[in-house]
Amino acid sequence: MRTFELVKKQFQIAVVSGIPVRAESGWVFVFIILSVITAASINAQIGNFTASLFFGVLTTVIFFASIFIHELAHAFVARMEGIQVVEIILHPFGGLARFRREPDTPRAEFRIAIAGPAASFLLALFFMGLMIASNSLGEDIILSPLFFLLFLLNFLIAVFNMFPGYPLDGGRVLRAYLWKRGTDLNEATTLTGRFGQIISAVMIIFGIFVAAVHGQFFMGLWTILVGVFLFDSASSIIRDIRKLDQMIVEQSMKLPVSVKPDQTLIDFVDNFLPVHRRTVFPVAKDRQLFGMLVLEDLKEIPREEWRVTEIHTVMRPIATDLFIESTALMSDARELMRLNGIGALGVIDSSGNFVGFLRSGKNS
Repeated sequence: MRTFELVKKQFQIAVVSGIPVRAESGWVFVFIILSVITAASINAQIGNFTASLFFGVLTTVIFFASIFIHELAHAFVARMEGIQVVEIILHPFGGLARFRREPDTPRAEFRIAIAGPAASFLLALFFMGLMIASNSLGEDIILSPLFFLLFLLNFLIAVFNMFPGYPLDGGRVLRAYLWKRGTDLNEATTLTGRFGQIISAVMIIFGIFVAAVHGQFFMGLWTILVGVFLFDSASSIIRDIRKLDQMIVEQSMKLPVSVKPDQTLIDFVDNFLPVHRRTVFPVAKDRQLFGMLVLEDLKEIPREEWRVTEIHTVMRPIATDLFIESTALMSDARELMRLNGIGALGVIDSSGNFVGFLRSGKNS
């Protein structure tokens, strides 16, 4: 256990655009191994191990810089969606961009998830271009095989990350699709986590096969370790969601940010909406919940009527599927949010007072 904790221990290596960039201790070991392997693979062509080691280290630096750019792409798109980026972590098997909260919409989730593989694919094209340019200068240019290696690694990162299993980016793309189709975000996460476990198991079996049958011990071991890492990550998110099932609403709800029933639409759109970027708002006054205002419903009201139209005429009136008591289980709340079609609930206490607000996937 102490060895595992030592490998997972983090240290900060940079701050980019206000985002802390940290690396796990195990990443240093992988960095050294990859540098030595790359140096050994080109030493026959160079004939000087010191020079080979220099190019090996340089290639490894560029490779991990590519991984960082992959994660930075996630972070930049998340910021565009109004989500705070906590940090970027480099670990032995890749990277991770951590966010303060989940995206607000399936569209935002998709855009954030696809940004990383898109960046890796563009990097692959960039290095392929450099490889072609280098080859045109002569066959003995040492940079050509290194550019090819960087092209191949970035291409594989882009393809591998699109496998449809959480925590891979393809799992998040699938999660966005399921969420868009009406599946609760936590249920979609559990399902893609299961897919992630299946993908991980296949990788582990394949790694054993490669090592035992083909005798490629290093490749097989690396595949097994990546599979174990992904399986642990997928299992961890599933455990977290199971714990959430046992929580009560009061432990997960947010303090209510509500609009008043007599507020005009123009006042809401001009003064309230720019500050609170949501798609659903509880309508309440004097701790009494009157209904839910869904932005989609505003499309039915001509813009020229917004100055005289009050929210209570547009809101969805309070009904049993729009609120829940604070002592109810989160599993019941998520089912109710799935059934009401808006992914949100008002929370009331035992006296019927409006005390909180829930949105699907935002209350963990």
